[in-house]
Amino acid sequence: MIRRPIIAALILATTISVDLASAQQTASFKNFNAFRNIVPGIDFYASNRQKVAPYEKLAAEAVEKLKSLLGPDLPKGAIFVCSTLAQKDAVYEPKVLKSGYSWTLTAVTPDVRMQEMQARMKSQMGDDIPAEIKDRMQRMQPEMMANAEKQMAAAMTQQIAYAVIQTLLNKELQYRSSRVDDMGKSPLPDWLDVGIGAYVGGQNGNLSYLQQNMDQTFPIEDILSMARPFVASSGQNGGGMGRSGNGGGFPGGGSGGFPGGGSGGFPGGGSGGFPGGGSGGFPGGAQGGFGGRSGGGFGGSGGGGMGGFGGQGGQRGERGGQPRQMSKDEQDRMLFDGQSSTFFLYIMEKLGLNGVRELIKEAREGKESREYLGRPDVLGPDFTKIEADWIAWLKARK
Repeated sequence: MIRRPIIAALILATTISVDLASAQQTASFKNFNAFRNIVPGIDFYASNRQKVAPYEKLAAEAVEKLKSLLGPDLPKGAIFVCSTLAQKDAVYEPKVLKSGYSWTLTAVTPDVRMQEMQARMKSQMGDDIPAEIKDRMQRMQPEMMANAEKQMAAAMTQQIAYAVIQTLLNKELQYRSSRVDDMGKSPLPDWLDVGIGAYVGGQNGNLSYLQQNMDQTFPIEDILSMARPFVASSGQNGGGMGRSGNGGGFPGGGSGGFPGGGSGGFPGGGSGGFPGGGSGGFPGGAQGGFGGRSGGGFGGSGGGGMGGFGGQGGQRGERGGQPRQMSKDEQDRMLFDGQSSTFFLYIMEKLGLNGVRELIKEAREGKESREYLGRPDVLGPDFTKIEADWIAWLKARK
């Protein structure tokens, strides 16, 4: 009498497992072609293989680094590369996750972001866009597009790290790529999430800012236990939160942006743009403008809206010809991320891979990072000396 319920339960569990595996293998999504396992553990969806190519090598390297830190059994994910607005609108995360994936990320190509920017310009100016601006856009496009694509692919590796950490270590997580940057969703301390992401992504975009502001840093002992400073996402670009969950933008770019681009922009920009420009303009432009540090370019202050080409230029940008200062929260976030990522790399160099694996293992068990690092056989209990050594190591890096 007891055996029948047990047998029935086993049959049900087997059926569910087979159904999930079958769903993942046969999953299809409108407007996309599937490219399965070209990177182990990741399926890509895009118009064609060429759209996937910028991601393959970096994503494969990211997966190998994650395996070296977290073990071989990583949760499987899907990455959608959208090269048209129709594709961007078609990505629906709940459907993707029901297909058997643990996580999903969405990338929007530079072409799509250009289309969106041009649409915003037309809504503001109609069809009367000056010929000079059109010509400048055409001349600047190839170099900008190539740079944006590289930055987007590099930023995606960091997002892969965050997605894997969150879904591997938190089995109950209802994953949403719009919040992949939310360190609170991971059971690891925030500094370790950021550090692993920087290591896996092979980049630390805040290094120069950190080195220039060492007099404002947090005590390294505090970094190990504090929460990552909160920075509210901006909805000013009009992108909002799309069905893909990340505002239709590139990962790491805030609301609808390219990596590091803040609201709706291209890499390195702050609010909305290509490196070095104003908020929403072409490089060197005023807020919303094309060129012209005095605000003499297209749009002037705010004329181009958020999310064009340009950006805040990292620490400061041009807003109507005036420097734009970051908020205290933004500064704290950049310092925290810079300290976390460089301290992780410092530990990696000091302790080696096995030592870092042990650190992660202890953190997964809920132990404080300070307890492990403060052991005499690791870094030692003198955190003043540890911080001084890290600062000396940091100053020696370019």
